[in-house]
Amino acid sequence: MTRMQATRGVQLEVLDFGGEGPALVFLAGMGSTAHVYDELAPEFRATHHVYALTRRGFGASDWPDSGYDTATLGGDVVKVLDGLGLSKASFVGHSLAGDELTWLALHHPSRVDALVYLDATDSRGRIAAFLEGSPLPPLPFSVLDGLPSREAVAERLARDLGGRLPSHELEQSYVFDATTGAYAGERRHARATEQCVRGAAVQDLTRVPGPVLSLHDGQGFTGWVEVLATSEALPTDFRQRLRDFLPTLRQHEAEQEAALQRHPGWRHLYLERAGHYIWLTNRADVVTRMREFFANTTAP
Repeated sequence: MTRMQATRGVQLEVLDFGGEGPALVFLAGMGSTAHVYDELAPEFRATHHVYALTRRGFGASDWPDSGYDTATLGGDVVKVLDGLGLSKASFVGHSLAGDELTWLALHHPSRVDALVYLDATDSRGRIAAFLEGSPLPPLPFSVLDGLPSREAVAERLARDLGGRLPSHELEQSYVFDATTGAYAGERRHARATEQCVRGAAVQDLTRVPGPVLSLHDGQGFTGWVEVLATSEALPTDFRQRLRDFLPTLRQHEAEQEAALQRHPGWRHLYLERAGHYIWLTNRADVVTRMREFFANTTAP
């Protein structure tokens, strides 16, 4: 592990897994660190020099009070590439990192060889625009409060995510009581999650030229909005706003999916009921498809 300068006063954790070949950079989803890829990333060392980044505000990266919008997060990635002496790379991004992948492809196409979206093509920017001026509703994260040990947290997350996280990811993403070992909180800036949600930009995925591989299970943030729209824990007027918003969001998602299915630069793999952490539940399939994709897109 090393730390690389992003913007002034902000350094990011960078994992170098080694390997031979062109650069391949893994970007974690919201709430995760680079260590979420401790077991997946080494699968590609035979063909790539593999790295993974922890975004600002999380884990061992610096925790500034601002800079959680899509453009700044994407800019952090470019700065890390510069610091590593990489003119370009292929990128793999999970969940929120899909926004950073799209931003890189649209604003710095010369730095991008190929992209892999791991359940990462949701319309977070449109949801962020909808939430402007409203309190942030509960996010679809596991409830860990009150769990008595690291193992209890690991088991809860494995149940909710469909597979166990790497052990170092557990230590980097969460805090445990030094005396009892009980869960004590998240290892992140107190407002990083909310600012990441609110900072998501509206971007046109159909303008990403490819080559792109998109792996998904057909579910996404629209499902989260659907759950919120029926939650009695939220104010009645906000639930009604959500219900009014859902048809527009569903239509956009359907139109985007249809356009991407026709896009010559995109390849798609649908894994039914794979869940959000798609490589935890379907690791062999994900690794095989990614290797095939890179074999067909990486220049010799």
